[in-house]
Amino acid sequence: MPGKRSLWRERDFVLLWSGQTVSMLGSEVTLVALPLVAGLCETFFNPAYQTYPRVLLGPERLLEGNAKLSLSTTGAASAGPSLGGVLIQAFGPAKAMLADAVSFFAAAAAIWRIRAPEPRPEPRQGATVRADIVEGVRYVLRNRLIRPIAISGAVFSFVIAIPVALSTVYAARELHWSPLAIGLVSGLSALGGVLGGLVAERLAKRYGMTRTMLGASLVYAVCDLVLPLVSPGLLGQVLVGLGWTVLLAGAIVLNVTQRSFRQLVTPLELQGRLAATMRWMAWSCAPLGALLGGALAEAVGMRTTLLVAGLACGLGTLVLWLSPLRTMRQDPATVAE
Repeated sequence: MPGKRSLWRERDFVLLWSGQTVSMLGSEVTLVALPLVAGLCETFFNPAYQTYPRVLLGPERLLEGNAKLSLSTTGAASAGPSLGGVLIQAFGPAKAMLADAVSFFAAAAAIWRIRAPEPRPEPRQGATVRADIVEGVRYVLRNRLIRPIAISGAVFSFVIAIPVALSTVYAARELHWSPLAIGLVSGLSALGGVLGGLVAERLAKRYGMTRTMLGASLVYAVCDLVLPLVSPGLLGQVLVGLGWTVLLAGAIVLNVTQRSFRQLVTPLELQGRLAATMRWMAWSCAPLGALLGGALAEAVGMRTTLLVAGLACGLGTLVLWLSPLRTMRQDPATVAE
């Protein structure tokens, strides 16, 4: 809409974005400082923050908001581990944990200052945690538009856990990359996530949300094949760096569009259960993928395992392309089911 204010001028959204950014940055520090600390509070925070932009921004600006929020995730993932390493080196792991604690206090303070009115949920007779979980799972699996997004997300999480577990070891042992080369390729390619956050809204407005989602999933799957196909040497490092940059950009575009789409087609009262169910499906598959990747690497070698994982990534794309999303032309805001 011409003349609309930038979201950076919307006080409540900036507070939400600030809280999420600080929290994500602190969590990334913690991943280096103390990897085994349980994420109990994050389990509650993430479904809530994934639901709240729909209430705060409305359907018209939801895509823009999700794109900007994704920049926090990718920026924190890029800067957090480095910051964590500096803090650990300077103060030790225990004191470095204070950074995460402070970040959560800062995030809570920012979110506490949001003044936008929020509709109170209607009281439901006989509602229990178990009933809510069942209702969330049933909604995801029965909705013809949400189901393929959920299944493809689970497939991607399962498959991508394999290269996540093996890529560093493979690059060092099989491609003979130095630690510096691994760090540079990984760090610079993380900029692809920032690029994805910057272009996601523009692509969705030009080509449509579902077409952008489908295209991003295809890019994501193709680029996952780069690492096991290159040879040792500088050229291989450049190709992998470019491939991972495009992969991460595609992943963020896919994440922004699918999240915005499902928020738009899902009734407000089911948003929290939808987010929690989607998150559970994705996260429960990742450890299984990593275990399978380790077993396959032992049996057939890392390169073959990475090739299999790259090809299997296409299954997530196939689920989306064979679904009703491929032929959908309606505005998702009008297709609540």
